[in-house]
Amino acid sequence: LMHAIAEENLPIVRQVVAREAAIRLFEQRGEHYKVEIINAIPATETLTLYRQGDFVDLCRGPHVPSTGFLQSFKLTKVAGAYWKGDSRKPMLSRIYGTAWATAADLTHYLQQLEEAEKRDHRRLAKLMDLFHFQDEAPGMVFWHEPGWTLYRVVENYIRSKLQGAGYQEVHTPLMLDRTLWERSGHAEKFATQMFTTASENREYA
Repeated sequence: LMHAIAEENLPIVRQVVAREAAIRLFEQRGEHYKVEIINAIPATETLTLYRQGDFVDLCRGPHVPSTGFLQSFKLTKVAGAYWKGDSRKPMLSRIYGTAWATAADLTHYLQQLEEAEKRDHRRLAKLMDLFHFQDEAPGMVFWHEPGWTLYRVVENYIRSKLQGAGYQEVHTPLMLDRTLWERSGHAEKFATQMFTTASENREYA
């Protein structure tokens, strides 16, 4: 289907819309998540829609001029994600993909991903007995002796370089108010992997 859409070379049209019109459009289409997004956008921001054929979406852009520019692409994975990174909200599906100007560029990128996978720290941790994770401590590392030794060597090397360059070292809290992670985007992307707790009506991660 995606290749067929690319072959159609459909124009992708940018449209500036009033907030009320955008809300009405997505309410009629039953897309309540889009309505929620619009309501969260500051009133001073311009709202833009992008259309291609019968498809319309809310997006800042920019986009390519037409679907014909998207001949070389690949869907890479599908993952579950809580709406706005909140585990109390519905689980949605996130589809990852990549598109390139030429097939050669796409092939080169996919080869780079394969090489990166070989060096993935989670894979190397098992092969070299460096560390592991446990459900009892989401996102927290249990260092094994080889891994902790390597960690300290790297840490001391970095510290010596920073001190030699005149930098001063500080230390920040491990747990911070959840709103910081929402602003940075971490809450949305990594909600299921973050340790969270609550105290005095505030949530921390």
